[in-house]
Amino acid sequence: MAAFMAAGVLPAQDFAQYWTAAHLVRQNPYSFHQVSDFQHAHGILADPPLVLKNPPWAIPFILPLGWFSYRAAFAVWTLLSILIFAACNRAIWGELNRGPSLIPLLLPLLFGPTIVQLMLGQWTVLVFLGVVVFLIAAERHSDWVAGASLVLLLGKPHVTLLFLLAILLWALQQKRWRIFVACSLALVSASLAVELLNPHIWAQFVERTSRVVHESEAYPNVGGILYKISGVHLLGLLPQVAGLIWLVFYWRRHRRNWQWMEHGTMVLLCSVVCSYYSYPYDEILAIPALLVASQSANRRAFLIAFLVTNAGYALYIMQIAGYFGFGYMFLWWTALGWLATSVLAQTRLFKAAEA
Repeated sequence: MAAFMAAGVLPAQDFAQYWTAAHLVRQNPYSFHQVSDFQHAHGILADPPLVLKNPPWAIPFILPLGWFSYRAAFAVWTLLSILIFAACNRAIWGELNRGPSLIPLLLPLLFGPTIVQLMLGQWTVLVFLGVVVFLIAAERHSDWVAGASLVLLLGKPHVTLLFLLAILLWALQQKRWRIFVACSLALVSASLAVELLNPHIWAQFVERTSRVVHESEAYPNVGGILYKISGVHLLGLLPQVAGLIWLVFYWRRHRRNWQWMEHGTMVLLCSVVCSYYSYPYDEILAIPALLVASQSANRRAFLIAFLVTNAGYALYIMQIAGYFGFGYMFLWWTALGWLATSVLAQTRLFKAAEA
């Protein structure tokens, strides 16, 4: 009910692009003109219109939204997101072999990126679901499930690039060929499903993507602030390049004793930190690494770093930062904050000092 009411009060949110695409899939969900006309006809006054950016294989997962009105669909999506968070965090906690605790419930729900995710209704919640399913399935040697889950990550591959590359390296080393087969089958099935509804969907997506490639806005992340300060667009790619170099060394160091809950979650967090194109809601992908770090012996360092970074979100969400003239770029540093939280909690120097 709260989500239903919020959908009628809040300005048009990112979720509108998925709801619109579910209705326009047989026409052109990537068309600015058609999307604008459809959204205005349904009282969604967004300028520019909210147009889908996800690839065609992501569309089958949002098609059920076409059964509902915008407000009802937003409410359903919000409820589904909360259920995904609750189930996935509990599943991660169980994999860590921890007993009953409020941490897997309270940490994610008090987490700034989670609140932003719920407010905007972003697709990243499905990426989060795919990540958790993969982490658990890979460790349990359920390769068909692990591979199929990757179709959700590939709905936003730019945010999980390092993580996807780590999966590639690991699967090749371990000769887990079923993961590749399952992922390919899931991608082909999802692509064919949407192509049956719209044979022109790929040409429409390519045209839409060409516009995204030529966008010149600064994103609220490390690369974005480098671009914002220097005015040199290429500098925004430096964190991504640095992340790729780091992954090579990290993989070489840990490949023989690779554990997805330990090493994979760290790669996922670094993938978000180094992403060229990311927003604050994408930082929900830091949750697995933070849950792992929360069980470190250095709880004090974890708590302090977590609260400091989360305070940045509090200032943003409560519009205190906006009052002083800061926009969404105010949160450019928070992904680094979650990385610092995870690293400090597991650093031996700080553990020794606390002891």
